Amino acid sequence: MAKDQGADKTEPPTQKKIRDARKEGNVAKSKELTSTVLVLGWVVCGWLMMDFMRLKLIRLFETSLKAVNQPFGDALREVGGSAFETLLWLTLPLLAMAVFLGAIVEFLQVGPILALGKLKPAMDKMNPAEGVKKMFSLDNVVELVKSVIKSAALIGIGVFVIYKMLGQLMLLPYAPPEAMGSGIWYGLVRIVVWTIFVFFFVSAIDVWYQKFSYLKQLRMSRRDIQQEVKENEGDPHVKSRRRQLHQEWSQQNMLNAVRQSNVVVTNPTHIAIALQYEHGITDLPVVVAKGEGYMAEAIKRAAVEAGVPILQNIELARGLHERAELDEYIGNEFFEAVAEVLHWAETMRRLRDGDDSAPELPPRLDDPR
Repeated sequence: MAKDQGADKTEPPTQKKIRDARKEGNVAKSKELTSTVLVLGWVVCGWLMMDFMRLKLIRLFETSLKAVNQPFGDALREVGGSAFETLLWLTLPLLAMAVFLGAIVEFLQVGPILALGKLKPAMDKMNPAEGVKKMFSLDNVVELVKSVIKSAALIGIGVFVIYKMLGQLMLLPYAPPEAMGSGIWYGLVRIVVWTIFVFFFVSAIDVWYQKFSYLKQLRMSRRDIQQEVKENEGDPHVKSRRRQLHQEWSQQNMLNAVRQSNVVVTNPTHIAIALQYEHGITDLPVVVAKGEGYMAEAIKRAAVEAGVPILQNIELARGLHERAELDEYIGNEFFEAVAEVLHWAETMRRLRDGDDSAPELPPRLDDPR
């Protein structure tokens, strides 16, 4: 039993399993991809806003210099207001960019999803033992490896860029002051480009791993799949019993129709067809019951119990069984033969009831009007 609960979960998850996990908010997504796109968005947004930011900072410094000779209270209000405004202009666009890109990347990874269950507090998350287990889980080991790779990559990129620029950096003391800014900008651009490239490489690996880990977490055993099939399609025993009850109900309705019919045509032992015709009510004779083998015997027994005449007509019985559908009018190729059968049945019924008068013939069936 313990083996079934753990070791034999080797089957890939079904679509229902994935849908149920999705409803609970359990989806495969890469946080590394989201953070990498955010870093790229911040870099692009900062580059586009560089002139705007420079003007805002210049205005802040000018305001601060003008307030040097003002009273402290006035200077505090003026410089503080300018500093707060500059802070908002420098941070709000970046925050808005982060929210927008984060929402877009998350949506592209998992699609539309609303899992309110994630907002409910879970007691297992407060269990110290569970926390210790998660600390040494494979996912945390992978996260540690990713952090080490990213940190090592950043250090390596910084060292590599500085090493390549070392000759130019040694000449900065002899260069004009503006060369200092150009050199720093040159180094930062290369560090940022290589950093984003490495982060995207790590993100691509993380996207693959997250999907692999997600499907591995949702793996099922054969017993789980069988149980899911039972839940979706119903227990086979229950379905068999339901099918049996439906068959019995259909047979009972058919036998009740036999008792109300005019005549039963037989093969004589293998096939039985019950016909019903009421002048002025049904346009044509209707096949109200048909069957072969056991069902044919049941139809004949019901007819005997109800006093319905039974006629042996092999050719007509076979023809009606093959080409006439249940609860439908007979075809015109059977009109003449069925008219004779109904006439005979009406004669038998009148003789049985002690009425020796000539029976009233039914209307011609080859002219249904």
